[in-house]
Amino acid sequence: MMVSQQKLDRKKIQEAHALLIEAFKNDPLYQMVFLEQAELNRYLKIMLQYYNRAGTIFTAYDQEKMVAVSLWMHQQEHFFSFRKALKNRMAKEMLGFALKTRFSSLIRMIREAWMTERYHDDREHHYLFMIGSIQKGAGSGLLEYAIEKYDDCPIYLENSNVIDNWHFYERHDFHLIRRIDVMGVYVDLLTNRKGE
Repeated sequence: MMVSQQKLDRKKIQEAHALLIEAFKNDPLYQMVFLEQAELNRYLKIMLQYYNRAGTIFTAYDQEKMVAVSLWMHQQEHFFSFRKALKNRMAKEMLGFALKTRFSSLIRMIREAWMTERYHDDREHHYLFMIGSIQKGAGSGLLEYAIEKYDDCPIYLENSNVIDNWHFYERHDFHLIRRIDVMGVYVDLLTNRKGE
């Protein structure tokens, strides 16, 4: 498996988008926020575009096929900033997303972001916004690469699929800071920070 860290071109964005749609189609938090799969698909696409411009995207390949994707923000950066999105010339994409998404889904999305952001670790850390894989072992390989690369400070993440992903993060030495209830869905706040 090969891991890559580079800005994605339009073709790679489409490939990563298809991968994330498959990886997150049964995520309990996103099922609660977005009433239709098409809304989740648009959300995943705009977040890929945002992190491609304002954050970092790692991709894992098995031969020529993309098998895992992770989206990262670094050291005290918020997972999403309207100011940063506008600075990165994403006004058109954001407006398109807002116009095509149900108002009730937008409200739930904002509420979910507010609820998780208020518990966000305020100490220096790298933030894993999202990791998805479609091949056994690819997510682990991608996370191990990032853990090695980002050894200057801890990694923080929110696990919205507690039942399916708990052991995955535990195997990589992440531990629970807090479990929160986000509109009826449990979300684990995790870190690999030592001594907590």
